[in-house]
Order: sequence, then C-alpha cells, then structure tokens
Amino acid sequence: MSRAIIPQELCDLIVDYLHTERSALSSCALVCRAWVPASRFHLFQHVSLAE
Repeated sequence: MSRAIIPQELCDLIVDYLHTERSALSSCALVCRAWVPASRFHLFQHVSLAE
C-alpha cells in the first residue's frame, strides 16, 4: 500500500484558509508536526498581555 504525499505548501494553504477557525487550527496543530508552525502563526498572531 502506498501513501499519498501532500506537498507542504499545499498543507500550509489549507491551514491558512482556516485562519478564522481557532478550533480547526488547534486540531490542525495536532495532526502532524509539519502543520504546527502554520497553525501557531494564526493562533498566536495577536497576543495581548495584561496585568
């Protein structure tokens, strides 16, 4: 059985498309290590520090 290999650029486009869906981005980060950077970019794009 052969595995289909999806190019990383395509995976990044898919994750980028979900930039408004926080729950979907969190799920993407759990799929595989290669998806973590793109997911984190959108999840932590706006960070607010308060006392």
